[in-house]
Order: sequence, then structure tokens, then C-alpha cells
Amino acid sequence: MYLVGFYSPKAKSGVTELSLSIYHWLKMNTALSAAFISYGTLEKEGLSEEVIHEFSKLSLPEQKRIVKNMKKEYDIIIYDASSQLSEGVLKLLPIVDRLFVVGEENTDFAVKLHQIIQFNKIFDKSVKSFIQHLKGNKTFIIRENKEGRVIGFNYTKKETNDIGQMVYRDYVTRYLEEKFIEKNEKIYRKIKLIPKETLFRGLYELGIDFEKALLFHEYVLLREALGQDYYEALENLFPLIINSSFEEILEKFQNEIKFIAKLKLS
Repeated sequence: MYLVGFYSPKAKSGVTELSLSIYHWLKMNTALSAAFISYGTLEKEGLSEEVIHEFSKLSLPEQKRIVKNMKKEYDIIIYDASSQLSEGVLKLLPIVDRLFVVGEENTDFAVKLHQIIQFNKIFDKSVKSFIQHLKGNKTFIIRENKEGRVIGFNYTKKETNDIGQMVYRDYVTRYLEEKFIEKNEKIYRKIKLIPKETLFRGLYELGIDFEKALLFHEYVLLREALGQDYYEALENLFPLIINSSFEEILEKFQNEIKFIAKLKLS
């Protein structure tokens, strides 16, 4: 379900040792089913169905296929991405749900790497629907260490418990996010089935406040009048129903009308 990556562009930075220690910590201290993937070769760790190494020797489609199958089988996967920076690494890092950059000296690098991955995610052609975007909206977060000085970690053995608990908390948070997303998907599917002529009534019957439902209906019709496809407008505006108050939707609606009026006058 959940893939956590550990990475550093610096050789011998302790990424493998750190990621393995977190993998073992999770197996010893939680009831989660855990697996481990190593980009390189593991010299000491015994191999099993839940431990994969020499990941870099596989093609990108094969890597993604393996990860997809493992996320169905295990609660959490630790990915040791320790390797020199390469196009292959940059292509694979976006599949992780959380990425830790190891080493304080790489603060600037960590920030830039985060920006690049976020940029790729935003403009990824496969991310087209609201639901898909919501699922990827908070991925690739590079956490700060407990002192809050920099992004990343200077690994020492005493930090294993702290980082292990942080990874576990991230997993729990992601689990709750997935449940929230599942509920959103169910609501959205129901909304799509409502005839557009009676959208506000259908929203009200689903439990949305009448005024909010009526305003949302008007907003969708405005977008459609401007040439947007009805279902595209519905999908784009759907987050407002979930996340915004009536007042917030009204403000956005009025601002959009003002903007359109200015364009017509110019």
C-alpha cells in the first residue's frame, strides 16, 4: 500500500544501513507486513519474497510492475534508492509515496529534488482526473528532521526509533487519506449520475446544504456556458463541495464573474 524511499546522491552516506534498520524496526515494532527493495546489491541481507535487490538492473516498466504488485501484498515497502544521480533514479523516484533524503549536507539538493518531482507529477499526462490528482497531491514530501534545521537526516543508530515512528505515523496518515479518498470517489460517482438539470436537488438529497448545492449548480452552469464540458466542469469544481464553505465558494464564484466581465470590457 505504502512505499517509502530513502535516497542520497552522496556515496557511502548510510542510506542502505538506515533503510534496512527502518525495515527491521517496522517488523519488530508494528503488526504491518513489510517488504524491502534495494536499488543496488545487498551484501549481507538474506533474500526472500519480501526482500528484492539489484532493482536497478530491471527495466522501468518491470520495476513499476513489481512495485504495483508488492503494494497490493504488503502494508509498507521500504525502498533503498541509494545510487549516484542518474536519469534512471529520477524516473523511478516519483513512484514513492514519501521520500527521505539522507544527509544534512544535501539540504539544497533535497529541496530542488522535491521541486523537480512535484513538477513532474503536476504535468504528468496520466494525472487527469481530480481523484487521481488528489491521490498524488501530497506525495513526495521530504520531511524535516526533529530539530527542524534542514531537510534530511544525518543517520545514527539512535535515530532509528525516531525515524521508524515517523514512517509509521506517515503510514497511518496515508491510510486515513486513502479512506477519505474512497469516500470522495463514492460521492463523486453518485454526483455524476444526477441529471444536470436537477443537480442542485440531487446534491441536496445527498446531504449538501441547499444554498451550497444551488450555488454549486450555478457555478457548474457558468463554466459550461463558457464552453467547458459539463462533466469536466463538475470534476474541476468537485473539490469545492468537499473542502469549501458556502462563503468560500461564493467568493470564488463572484471573482470569476468579475474576471469574465473585465475580459469582455477590455
